[in-house]
Amino acid sequence: MLPWWFWVLLWTVLVLATILVAALAGFRLFKRGMAVVEGLGDAADHISAGLSQEGTVVEYAANPRRYPHGTDATHADPEKIKKLRDKGKAERIEARRVRRVARRAQRGQAQNMRDLGLF
Repeated sequence: MLPWWFWVLLWTVLVLATILVAALAGFRLFKRGMAVVEGLGDAADHISAGLSQEGTVVEYAANPRRYPHGTDATHADPEKIKKLRDKGKAERIEARRVRRVARRAQRGQAQNMRDLGLF
């Protein structure tokens, strides 16, 4: 059997070693966290400098037309809703065709004759 002072000394050393390891790990984690924050700051500065250039114009797409849906469509005249739905479908098809023609013209690609309305 070991004397009582040995157990006190052993546990004191173990507790101090645990506190030292925790302090070193916390310091290392703090340094890495500060490096991450500094990197985020540099990235934010880089992005904000790119976005705030003079003459930069942001174009937003037009809001699509909203047709009755949900309860409004349920309680309305079915023929009217069908006509509105068909009209919206035709508008979306035409918008896609216009975008496709513009995209192909910009890239210098051949156009589809049906897209140009020649046939």
